[in-house]
Amino acid sequence: MEQFKAFVATCLSPLVIALVLLLWGWLRYRRDRRSGVAILLLGTLVLLLGSLSIWTFEARRQAEYSIAPLDTTQLPAGPLQVVVLGTGFNPDQYLPANSRVGGAFLARLLEGVRVVRARPDAQLVVSIAGTSRASEKRAFWEAMQQTLAIEQIDSSLVTTAESSLDEAIEVGRVNTGQPVVLATSAGHMPRAKMIFEDEGMQVLPAPTDYAFVRAGSARDYFWPRIVPSTGGIGSNHAWLYENVAALWQLIRRNF
Repeated sequence: MEQFKAFVATCLSPLVIALVLLLWGWLRYRRDRRSGVAILLLGTLVLLLGSLSIWTFEARRQAEYSIAPLDTTQLPAGPLQVVVLGTGFNPDQYLPANSRVGGAFLARLLEGVRVVRARPDAQLVVSIAGTSRASEKRAFWEAMQQTLAIEQIDSSLVTTAESSLDEAIEVGRVNTGQPVVLATSAGHMPRAKMIFEDEGMQVLPAPTDYAFVRAGSARDYFWPRIVPSTGGIGSNHAWLYENVAALWQLIRRNF
């Protein structure tokens, strides 16, 4: 299902639509120059507009800041699970542990560690995605524990999950009713929170890995939103994917 969601979002991407139109336009140009040029111009226009982040910038920023950063002084008493959601993983042991995952995972893990340092009695649950063998993921986690000097923390590893839903199901199997502090990227948090709550868990969100500055804060410039860029294409695609995935979760919840 993860691949299906990605496929749908890709098919709706302005970049893909523009490339299809441009290809069609070149093929059509050989038979009918007038209609071929019109299609080529349309494809160029879609590509231009799709490379502007202004269409999705504010919606994505509002989603990121719809949930406040976690205040560790407000954590409830009693047992806690701190769950760090995974991202891609590089099994190449030539690289140090911190270079074998992306910035999103490192930000999520550091957020989880921040919470556990505030509550040493909590259990840290870390998910590592990717198709690598479980033994490779365990070796990576041991190296990462040494890098961060957190060997003493009570932790467990999820090595089989391919999606946020898989992670929620795996955590739900070992959750005995204690609140779950969920550490994931701020843009992913609204959907991840919904998924874990749908699996019956009480979620305390710990958003991190912010992609946008707060509205009105330093470096909140308007002009990058109206300048064509690959970042604009990526922003629009990310918005599409999150909405396709959220729609699927709503369908799954109701049916």
